[in-house]
Amino acid sequence: MIKFDTRQINNLIAGNTLAVEITSSSEERRAFVVVSSSEMGGSLNTSNISKMMYWLRKYEISIEHLENDWDVSDEELVNSIHVTDILGLENLEKELSKYLSNFSKLDVEWKCDNPL
Repeated sequence: MIKFDTRQINNLIAGNTLAVEITSSSEERRAFVVVSSSEMGGSLNTSNISKMMYWLRKYEISIEHLENDWDVSDEELVNSIHVTDILGLENLEKELSKYLSNFSKLDVEWKCDNPL
């Protein structure tokens, strides 16, 4: 099974969102996969990584929306998948493996222009 590296794990524990741009199903869109730990009441849900809750989102958005810097709502997303309440890092890795064959390019979200 594919695993997160230490840097990625530390970012998730710190509450940072990780993202990567992936190949879209159309030349007119860009696609992203985004993962993060869930927050409850403004703080991370636990300090025990095996009991932390995570979420994952995979979606495509039109290039036109990105180029014009338009606000993006769920209605504009194509092929959107949003999985919440993923318990533990190992389960997050399993779920993420359905969409990525390599986690190495997964980095903090601001490095990949994630619009959400």
